[in-house]
Amino acid sequence: MGTHRNGTSSRGISKGPVIAVAVLVLVIVAVFAWFQLSDRADSTDVAAAAECVEGAATLDVTVDPAVSGPVEAAAQRFNASKPRVRDHCAQVQVAVRPSGAVAAGLADLAKWDPNLGSKPGLWIADSSRTIELVRVPGLIEGTPASIATSPIVLAVPDAVRAALEQHQITWADLPRLQQGSLDEIGLSGWGGLRMALPTGDATTAAAASIGAAISGTEPLTEQAAGSGQVVAAISSLAADAQTPADLMTAMSAITAAPTGDVHAVAATQQQLGTGGLTAYRPVGSAPLADYPAALLSGDWVDKTQNLIASRFIDFLRAPEQAGALATQGYGPAIGSAPANPPRAALEKVQATLANPVLGVNATVLLDVSSSMSTTDGSTTRLKNSIAAVASTLQVMPPDFGLGLWTFGKNLVGTDPYKVQVATGLLTDAQRNAVGSAVTSVQPSQVTADQAYPTLLAAYRAAVAGYSPGRTNSILLITDGPDDDSTLTGTALVNEITAATNSAKPIRIDIIVVGGQGTQTLQALAEQTGGTYTKMPTSNDLGFGTAVVKALTTP
Repeated sequence: MGTHRNGTSSRGISKGPVIAVAVLVLVIVAVFAWFQLSDRADSTDVAAAAECVEGAATLDVTVDPAVSGPVEAAAQRFNASKPRVRDHCAQVQVAVRPSGAVAAGLADLAKWDPNLGSKPGLWIADSSRTIELVRVPGLIEGTPASIATSPIVLAVPDAVRAALEQHQITWADLPRLQQGSLDEIGLSGWGGLRMALPTGDATTAAAASIGAAISGTEPLTEQAAGSGQVVAAISSLAADAQTPADLMTAMSAITAAPTGDVHAVAATQQQLGTGGLTAYRPVGSAPLADYPAALLSGDWVDKTQNLIASRFIDFLRAPEQAGALATQGYGPAIGSAPANPPRAALEKVQATLANPVLGVNATVLLDVSSSMSTTDGSTTRLKNSIAAVASTLQVMPPDFGLGLWTFGKNLVGTDPYKVQVATGLLTDAQRNAVGSAVTSVQPSQVTADQAYPTLLAAYRAAVAGYSPGRTNSILLITDGPDDDSTLTGTALVNEITAATNSAKPIRIDIIVVGGQGTQTLQALAEQTGGTYTKMPTSNDLGFGTAVVKALTTP
């Protein structure tokens, strides 16, 4: 018979499902914990990045006062954006310094003036002309980028602007007006232009534009900047000009007394926004202030600062900053630097402004001995020489001086020379007299030329008639010399040395064409700072060029 389970006993629960549930719970907890830890790690990484694990990095920026306001405002916005560069918290620190002072400091880093502050990693200068004046290998990285522009104009009272516009005054006209009178443009009683020349880029740019207009070379070349015409024009502008401490001082003087001691000054058009003056753009190519941002290299600038500088330049050239600059009167940035004169030309312009020379006061000593009748090309040496002097005469400005002597043997009694036209400023009468005399010259029938006593007499006359403010010179043109005088070479050198007056220097230039020349003439040219040129023929462009150079180079 079957049996039944005891009523007090119970069925056992299986352990398998319980273990499975426990394991699932543990997995869920572990996964949840992993996500929590991952989120916390990510948050830690973000926080570390926000704190800039490499620390702060500061870029020193030096900016010209002419554009300092907008740059300082942009720097504040740039810093407020909390830029990160190579795990550094980047910021820029702006110092405002005149570009001329910074350029002088960069020219000799060993003598950097502490008053200029720290050496900059980024320099925003007034123009690419200033950058050109200090450009040396290794100092500036790449091509500086313009952040804004403004044309350079003349800041003048409105009455002067109207008169200048009516008469379409060019850059080339300014030296004449500076030394002359504004009566010719209808401003009676004002006197000359009276353009002030404070040291700075605007003055240099204006002078270079005058030189370019006078010489016909755009931009002004080194050769043109040193030519007599250009040196004379810039010197006419600079001679006796007011040289105020800075542009603002000059503008204040014009505003206070429009008909007073200063009537004009070169400035950017943006700088005329206030002050009561108006702008006149002389006819011709207008120079531009392009405010280039230059990355500097040196042991005071590291890679991170270079990167910050590049980032800040991009920030300054962005549309938002360009709009802010435009509201303050600046023009848009340009893609590349304007066509500026090279460094050597700019340095010559500045040297002429600092030490004006009102042209050349020259005396030509022309050999008329019979050997100058030698055929040279289609004509003779003498006729080629006459043509070279006559053509040079036509391009010499009126504030140059010129005289003409001929020499041979016994031209006037026993004197070997004849003063055809005494040296004097090239007024219309003087120009006509020299032109008539030189084209009337005839050769002598005597071979000897007695150059030495002629040169000594001309040198003494030049000292006696010295013209201050000009380069006083003698140009001797000969195909010899075939000197049969009793004055030896040694005696000539001694006599000229004795006649030399350091306060009245006389330059001696020598051109020997087809002849042997002498060591004595070469030594005198070198001793007086002149040139000694030997030409195989007068039937050559080089001969004419040598004559022009001697008579027009201060």
